[in-house]
Amino acid sequence: MTPTNAVITIPPIGRDHRIGSVFSHVFSVMFQTEQTDRNTVHDIIWDFKDCTFLHPFFLAALAVLKNRYGNIIKPQNIAIKSYFDLVYFHSPLVVRDNHDDSIWQHYHYRSYLPICLFNPQSKSSSRHAQELVQNTVKAQIGAHPKLHSVLSLLLGELIDNITDHAHSDRGYLFCQRIPRENMLYVFISDTGHTIYSSYASDARYVDKLTNRESSALALALSGMSTKNRPDNENRGYGISKSRKLIVDGLNGEFFILSGSTFFRHDRQDEVLVDLPETVRWDGTVVLLKIPTIIPVDLDIYKYIS
Repeated sequence: MTPTNAVITIPPIGRDHRIGSVFSHVFSVMFQTEQTDRNTVHDIIWDFKDCTFLHPFFLAALAVLKNRYGNIIKPQNIAIKSYFDLVYFHSPLVVRDNHDDSIWQHYHYRSYLPICLFNPQSKSSSRHAQELVQNTVKAQIGAHPKLHSVLSLLLGELIDNITDHAHSDRGYLFCQRIPRENMLYVFISDTGHTIYSSYASDARYVDKLTNRESSALALALSGMSTKNRPDNENRGYGISKSRKLIVDGLNGEFFILSGSTFFRHDRQDEVLVDLPETVRWDGTVVLLKIPTIIPVDLDIYKYIS
């Protein structure tokens, strides 16, 4: 049989989609791509013909997957091709230990930071990635100093989590600001160990885990950590505090997906879900929707003390 091309149509997922809906479509693309019989298919083509703009989280997740699959043909849709070039969809912009700051100053006048790749196993690369987001957002929106503090706390903790636990050399960052919504979308991901793997490798928590990956995420959400620091349990800051700061303090949204479990938290509800075992994300992805207008009465220390 002569190999043919497999065409997977990418749906036009816009900003009006909720995070859970966005990732339902991400999983659909993953399933179709991974179920393709490579013995009978010459090339896999993601067809973006119906898309002119994509939800920031959908765009970033597809970029990470494309880097993992490696052989997806570049879309030829002219309407979206320039958009993908701008955000480095095909090949993320690498954050190097000795990066030149002038490379990033170009984005001080934009409403986004391109999809970036950093090395979580390098403290220097991780630190530069964190500083990059903070400095770029500060320059873009001239935010209130309190928002700078919020971003510093959130990014520092979440990127540190990747550095400490992922055991991967591939971490991803993407930011997109939607001015008319006064909203900042932040995507942080790795392709390393899942949260469940981290807890399963810690003797303190083996008896607290079940065969469901959500049991580990529940531990993380309750403030129990695998970080090997003497004062860790008294720090009062981590995933549990991050999501409360975002949702309760800022009226934003928090989403985390690791392996085959996800957690979503907004002002309406909290949902912790185990996905079918055939549906999983290799590693962890954290999605943040952060309002850029800070409540005047926000007390940051209420969420970190």
